[in-house]
Amino acid sequence: MATALNSILRRVGGLAGATFASRLLGFFREVLTASILGGGTVASAWTLAFMIPNLCRRVFGEGLLATVLIPMMTHTMERSGHETARKRFSTIFIWLSLILCALTVAVSFLSLMLLPFATAERVILTLKLIPLVMPYSIFICLIGVMTSLMNSIKVFFLPALVSLGLNICMILCLWLVCPMFLSDPPKMLDALAVSVLISGVLELILMLALLKKHRLIPVFSRKTFWGLRAIVEIWRLTLPGLFGAVAYQFSVIVDRGIACWIGPYAVPALAYSDRLIYLPIGVFAVAFGTVSLTEMSQMAVKHNYRDMIATMFSSMRCLLFLTVPLAAFMCVFNTALIRLVYYRGQFGETALAETSWAFLFYAFGVPAFAAMKITLAGFYSRKEMKTPMYVSVICIGVNIVLNLILMHPLKQGGIALATVISSYLNNLILLAILERTVGGLPVREMLKFTAALVLISLLPLYPAWFAYASVLPLCAGLPLPQDFLPLCAGGAVFVAIFLILAILFRLNEVKLLYSRFSRNRKKEV
Repeated sequence: MATALNSILRRVGGLAGATFASRLLGFFREVLTASILGGGTVASAWTLAFMIPNLCRRVFGEGLLATVLIPMMTHTMERSGHETARKRFSTIFIWLSLILCALTVAVSFLSLMLLPFATAERVILTLKLIPLVMPYSIFICLIGVMTSLMNSIKVFFLPALVSLGLNICMILCLWLVCPMFLSDPPKMLDALAVSVLISGVLELILMLALLKKHRLIPVFSRKTFWGLRAIVEIWRLTLPGLFGAVAYQFSVIVDRGIACWIGPYAVPALAYSDRLIYLPIGVFAVAFGTVSLTEMSQMAVKHNYRDMIATMFSSMRCLLFLTVPLAAFMCVFNTALIRLVYYRGQFGETALAETSWAFLFYAFGVPAFAAMKITLAGFYSRKEMKTPMYVSVICIGVNIVLNLILMHPLKQGGIALATVISSYLNNLILLAILERTVGGLPVREMLKFTAALVLISLLPLYPAWFAYASVLPLCAGLPLPQDFLPLCAGGAVFVAIFLILAILFRLNEVKLLYSRFSRNRKKEV
């Protein structure tokens, strides 16, 4: 178990570093997007139109199909060898390409058919934009499954670097092209859509080159096209979870649809705060979840469930050690963080207040969102897809009901809170089921660890706020964002006190994470 955890942490470092670079560029992209598009009609149209490719990406590319592919390819390579795995992936690649092309044509055609009946400006802009951004679904989904294939052979760093393409292309467009069309929002949105398509083509080319290097380039032949065994297995594994994944994405659309009733700022507020929240999740949770899934899949092939559960909870402890204090910090400094990241250009006081309110409630859910990546890995590594589907559908229903209850008193904050509550519930139900089916979960140990972690995350908040408030008046007139130095001061005090308390409470994660991430290691290739 210790060896597996060491292997996970070694690979998590490289993957987290590449992901952090991508997320950092993503934040710069979001800053520019908020500055140029603002928080009203134009931003809402872009958010709603780009939601459809994101849905496809999360379901087919980085979501369900990807999680199915990692254990499937791992099992195939362990039992049948490299070439068999390549041929099975080729079959999946071909059929996924055909499905995505058909879906892109259908959605684009539908949006054009609905366009003559639209009257609201936001709806018109959205429907015109959809046919331009939909082809990106093809590229990003294929890139996602190719990334999963590389992950199954424990190559994580370079595939993660490929994802920089979208952010780089959009940043260049927002910086150089969009300012020329500030008075013409439709042309500005068209330019953004073209930059997204260019990034998709470039990323696809780079991933194909990486697959060729590792002798995993898809084989296009009659035999791979009619690879019945691969089609049957991927369909059997994907179908149960596909329903759950689509239902989840449907709930996201319902969330944003309900937010439209609240006001024009609600949808962008949820989108901007959601993206900020997913920075730590993208850097740490996705890294831990991806690497853990590969390691746990190898254990599941050998029916070594004891070590699998031990590895799962060791990874979860490390992940909670990083995200629980971060969630506490985000809750207290929510407005300062939003102001630092977004407050400029067309993003004014109203957008700041509306986004900060949603961000506050999303912050409570960071540990749950992160832990879900590990919890699901416990099921997916055993090719168990039905149980997460059933639980997901139940929690989605809870989420929608809570949306309707909480949106009136809390507005978009209520929608965010509903998502957080349903995420915690999802985790708890899945862990209870895992205990009944596999057993060996260290429930008492995890409860004690979580309680100690929450306590030592709350104690540094007041000193951190005092440091922030003390530095803030000194920054007036400096050529820096208002909250940058105060947040650095508050963050430094928070981290210092937290680490001291963690050592006093004898949390081994301090020593473990420091020893791993402080070593100079060779980059994965």
